[in-house]
Amino acid sequence: MDHPSIWQLPENAPPHFSPLSGDLETDALVIGGGMCGVLTAHELKERGLTVTVIEAGEFGQSVTAHTTAKITAQHGFLYRSLLSGTGEKEARRYAAAARRAVERLAALAQEMPGCDFERLDSYVYVREKENVSLAREETEAARELGFPAELTTETGLPFPVAGAVRFPDQAAFHPLKFLYAAIDRLSGAGVRFYSHTRALHPEKRGWRDGVVHTGNGSIRARVILVCTHFPFMDKPGWYFARVWQQRSYVLALKDAPPLDGMYIGYDQEENPYSFRPYRDMLLLGGRGHKTGHEGKHNHFERLRQAAGSFYPGASPLLEWSAQDCMTHDRIPYIGAYKQLSDRVFVATGFNKWGMSSSMTAAELLADAAVGTENPYASAFSPERFDPWLKGKSFVLQSADMLADYIGGYMKLPEGTAREIVPGEGRIVEHDGERVGAYRDEEGTLYTVKPFCTHLGCPLRWNADEKSWDCPCHGSRYDITGHIINNPAVEPLRPGRSPRKEERGISP
Repeated sequence: MDHPSIWQLPENAPPHFSPLSGDLETDALVIGGGMCGVLTAHELKERGLTVTVIEAGEFGQSVTAHTTAKITAQHGFLYRSLLSGTGEKEARRYAAAARRAVERLAALAQEMPGCDFERLDSYVYVREKENVSLAREETEAARELGFPAELTTETGLPFPVAGAVRFPDQAAFHPLKFLYAAIDRLSGAGVRFYSHTRALHPEKRGWRDGVVHTGNGSIRARVILVCTHFPFMDKPGWYFARVWQQRSYVLALKDAPPLDGMYIGYDQEENPYSFRPYRDMLLLGGRGHKTGHEGKHNHFERLRQAAGSFYPGASPLLEWSAQDCMTHDRIPYIGAYKQLSDRVFVATGFNKWGMSSSMTAAELLADAAVGTENPYASAFSPERFDPWLKGKSFVLQSADMLADYIGGYMKLPEGTAREIVPGEGRIVEHDGERVGAYRDEEGTLYTVKPFCTHLGCPLRWNADEKSWDCPCHGSRYDITGHIINNPAVEPLRPGRSPRKEERGISP
């Protein structure tokens, strides 16, 4: 089960909307009620369209609720890679889109009262001397692309750094306060919102005629915009091979010294950490890994140990985790989903920079929906992908997925359900079949079929968060089999009930 974040305190309850009941027509249907979906609805409304937004759960309670909410055009050490990889023309388009996204989102945030918006400098730091040359190259690349970047060794971090690339005048806010204020404004302007309304998979009900079916009714739309983090209808465009998911962990610390900006470590160094001040707290993030991997490690405990080392006088108030979609070239896919229909558009693969990327996606999608040419669109086009030309990243991730798939089926079950102690979960054998079993602290045993309903990959137990995670494509399920994270659209089937003696009950 996911831990609630600092943004999900009781006073920040999501707005109440009823599920869809019956059929309706709209110019634009947005699927997904997080930051990307709501910003896209805003941009579509600005362009004069009637808009409907549907969300499978509650608005803003998935990926958006677990971000650290940094609004920045500094996306790691990206710009040096773009100049050498995509070339100067597309690199300039990406950089211009990122700059524009920060300023557009900042302007919107200042219109939403009480969303705790503030301007902060952003830094990417290196601790190893051999990586200073990379920091210098990134600084030079960023300057070439129009950013006032600066290389410094002076930071507010609790440890020395070999170098840090500084982007001045970036920003941060409270993502749910902003999101709910935006929803309230859009709802008052005629945008229709429906919660607990899940779009059915287009393989089961085609979208080519502009009709999206849900469990509660159908919606006919001129354009369909999929803003669901990972596209749940991923097979026609091979998104399952083009995007993978990563988890990371966050602590909200009380009584840590004030920090003068937002920081993140270079991701190729060991244990890079993220720092972001919020009110009288400090958000410390790190311990990232591919979803479904390293599930037996206690990442929260390791992050608490790091916090104790950095800030001995601080104490953790809350802890939570985040899930991010990653792409091979570190650029999101935003644009037409031509494999489905010329009326379907998608945004995914934000590579941990969801706030600015959501704003970029909103403008690109809205322009595409009304047929307006956007000057930055080619840099993000889903059509740019060619796996055979992307080389190392595609090969490594594909080999990793294949190993997870085959290795999962070959791995032997770990004993029987009777041996599982309270708080433990693992794959066990019952009557010749595999069962994913978890025993809660009261002794109740929960069993599921431990194979992802997306593409059948064997699941792994996540001990930190008490969930069944897919190491192939990142779907996650709770102990009863309900979906936590997509691309899966179907829950797990319950496992065959173990005998009384296996459940730990005396016959």
